[in-house]
Amino acid sequence: MLKDELIKYLNANTKGRKAGRKEFRLNDIFISSSENNKNFRLTSFGANILKSHFKEYVIKQTNKDGEYIKLEQSGKMILVLDRYLNSPYILTNQRLRVYEEAIAAEISLLGLQDWVEQKHTISKLD
Repeated sequence: MLKDELIKYLNANTKGRKAGRKEFRLNDIFISSSENNKNFRLTSFGANILKSHFKEYVIKQTNKDGEYIKLEQSGKMILVLDRYLNSPYILTNQRLRVYEEAIAAEISLLGLQDWVEQKHTISKLD
C-alpha cells in the first residue's frame, strides 16, 4: 500500500473535509509524509478517518494477571514500528491500533514489547 493510494481512496469516499479544504493531504493523515511507502504512523485525525473505512485491530498491553497496563513508548519502539509496519498504525500510551490482520495477529501472539525487541535484534543483523 502506498500513502498516495490511501489518500485518493479517502478523498473519494469521505464526505467530511478538514479545515474547509476539498481534499485531505498527506500531513492530515500521516505524521511523517516524506516517503510514500514508509512511516505509516497516523495522526489522531487520520486514525479517526481510517476507523470509519477499515477494520481496526487494537492491541493492548497486559500484565501476568491479564490487567491492562500503560504502554511504555520509546524512541526505539517508534523506529521499529516505522521500519517494519508497512500499513497505517497509531500508537498511544494505552494501545496500538493497526489495520492489517496478519500484523495484528503476530504482535498479539508475541506481545508488543517482545515483537519490538525481536525486530530490533533482526535490524542489528542486517
